[in-house]
Amino acid sequence: MDDLLHLVHSDGADGLRLRVGQPPLVVLDGEEQQVEGPAITTEDAEQLLQSISDTRQRRDLRKHGVVEFMYRFRERVSFVVRAKIKDENVCMDIH
Repeated sequence: MDDLLHLVHSDGADGLRLRVGQPPLVVLDGEEQQVEGPAITTEDAEQLLQSISDTRQRRDLRKHGVVEFMYRFRERVSFVVRAKIKDENVCMDIH
Protein backbone atom coordinates (compact mmCIF):
# COMPACT_ATOMS: atom_id res chain seq x y z
CA MET A 1 0.00 0.00 0.00
CA ASP A 2 2.85 2.38 0.79
CA ASP A 3 4.14 2.11 -2.80
CA LEU A 4 0.71 2.94 -4.22
CA LEU A 5 0.17 5.90 -1.87
CA HIS A 6 3.67 7.17 -2.60
CA LEU A 7 2.86 7.03 -6.31
CA VAL A 8 -0.35 9.04 -5.75
CA HIS A 9 1.43 11.63 -3.63
CA SER A 10 4.59 11.97 -5.74
CA ASP A 11 2.68 12.21 -9.04
CA GLY A 12 0.21 14.75 -7.65
CA ALA A 13 -2.65 12.40 -8.53
CA ASP A 14 -6.24 13.07 -7.48
CA GLY A 15 -6.68 9.60 -6.03
CA LEU A 16 -6.44 5.86 -6.19
CA ARG A 17 -9.14 3.28 -6.96
CA LEU A 18 -8.78 -0.32 -5.85
CA ARG A 19 -11.18 -2.99 -7.18
CA VAL A 20 -10.92 -6.75 -6.99
CA GLY A 21 -10.21 -8.20 -10.41
CA GLN A 22 -8.56 -5.03 -11.74
CA PRO A 23 -5.10 -3.50 -11.45
CA PRO A 24 -5.00 -0.37 -9.25
CA LEU A 25 -6.14 2.81 -10.98
CA VAL A 26 -4.55 6.20 -10.34
CA VAL A 27 -6.77 9.20 -11.04
CA LEU A 28 -4.79 12.03 -12.61
CA ASP A 29 -6.55 15.17 -13.81
CA GLY A 30 -9.86 13.30 -13.67
CA GLU A 31 -8.63 10.46 -15.87
CA GLU A 32 -8.11 6.90 -14.64
CA GLN A 33 -4.73 5.39 -15.47
CA GLN A 34 -3.95 1.74 -14.83
CA VAL A 35 -0.95 1.03 -12.63
CA GLU A 36 1.28 -1.56 -14.21
CA GLY A 37 0.99 -4.85 -12.40
CA PRO A 38 -1.40 -7.65 -11.54
CA ALA A 39 -5.09 -7.38 -10.79
CA ILE A 40 -6.05 -7.04 -7.14
CA THR A 41 -7.25 -10.28 -5.57
CA THR A 42 -9.76 -10.62 -2.74
CA GLU A 43 -6.85 -11.37 -0.40
CA ASP A 44 -4.93 -8.30 -1.63
CA ALA A 45 -7.91 -6.04 -0.97
CA GLU A 46 -8.35 -7.41 2.55
CA GLN A 47 -4.64 -7.00 3.30
CA LEU A 48 -4.59 -3.46 1.95
CA LEU A 49 -7.61 -2.53 4.08
CA GLN A 50 -6.03 -4.16 7.13
CA SER A 51 -2.85 -2.13 6.62
CA ILE A 52 -4.59 1.28 6.74
CA SER A 53 -7.62 0.78 9.00
CA ASP A 54 -8.33 -0.08 12.60
CA THR A 55 -10.64 -2.71 14.07
CA ARG A 56 -13.56 -0.31 14.52
CA GLN A 57 -13.37 0.89 10.92
CA ARG A 58 -13.35 -2.68 9.59
CA ARG A 59 -16.24 -3.62 11.88
CA ASP A 60 -18.25 -0.61 10.64
CA LEU A 61 -17.53 -1.63 7.05
CA ARG A 62 -18.84 -5.15 7.66
CA LYS A 63 -21.90 -3.83 9.52
CA HIS A 64 -22.89 -0.95 7.21
CA GLY A 65 -21.29 -1.94 3.91
CA VAL A 66 -19.39 1.35 3.71
CA VAL A 67 -16.95 3.32 5.84
CA GLU A 68 -15.02 6.54 5.39
CA PHE A 69 -11.98 7.56 7.39
CA MET A 70 -8.76 9.56 7.30
CA TYR A 71 -5.43 7.81 6.86
CA ARG A 72 -2.19 9.62 7.64
CA PHE A 73 0.63 8.56 5.32
CA ARG A 74 4.23 8.92 6.46
CA GLU A 75 3.25 11.62 8.97
CA ARG A 76 3.01 14.19 6.17
CA VAL A 77 0.02 13.50 3.98
CA SER A 78 -3.57 12.66 4.88
CA PHE A 79 -5.85 10.69 2.59
CA VAL A 80 -9.60 10.20 2.78
CA VAL A 81 -10.41 6.51 2.38
CA ARG A 82 -13.87 5.37 1.34
CA ALA A 83 -14.18 1.60 1.53
CA LYS A 84 -17.26 -0.36 0.61
CA ILE A 85 -18.37 -3.91 0.06
CA LYS A 86 -19.36 -4.66 -3.53
CA ASP A 87 -20.18 -8.17 -4.69
CA GLU A 88 -18.81 -9.46 -1.34
CA ASN A 89 -15.41 -7.82 -1.99
CA VAL A 90 -13.75 -4.76 -0.51
CA CYS A 91 -13.19 -1.87 -2.88
CA MET A 92 -11.59 1.45 -1.96
CA ASP A 93 -11.36 4.98 -3.26
CA ILE A 94 -8.50 6.94 -1.71
CA HIS A 95 -8.15 10.69 -2.20
